[in-house]
Amino acid sequence: MSAAFDLSTDTSGRLVFVDPAGTRHQNVRPLRMFPLTEPNHWISLQDASGREVGCIEDPSKLSEAQLTALRMALAKRDFVPVIRTIHRVARAADGHEWQVTTDRGPTKFRTENDEAIQSLGGARFVIIDDHNTRYLIPNVEDLDRDSRRKLERYY
Repeated sequence: MSAAFDLSTDTSGRLVFVDPAGTRHQNVRPLRMFPLTEPNHWISLQDASGREVGCIEDPSKLSEAQLTALRMALAKRDFVPVIRTIHRVARAADGHEWQVTTDRGPTKFRTENDEAIQSLGGARFVIIDDHNTRYLIPNVEDLDRDSRRKLERYY
């Protein structure tokens, strides 16, 4: 977005976007367009119906107040647990059952097929469960040996 705009929060802490034409959009939701490969660039601003009303290519160019408002709104939406340990991956009739420990604690989830485990390049992986929750492995080498062994067939 190259023209002037404003980004702030209202008294309820919701994001407000005033576009370059001066139209005020209440309760705007930011969405990282490339959350795993470019988490600090390309933020879509969407209205309550999910329609994009703006896009911010580089948030670091925002004013401090705008950046703070954007970061607060993103923090409310972001949820990408980081897998620290893989305890078990069991084949089931309809996919795989996983038992892992994430940065948010232990959890279990299911994946439908092998395509749910995707390489992000290098040693980074994302696993997408059957509820569309994404689990990140930032670096396979940081996992313990047993966890890496359970993941070997995917890379």
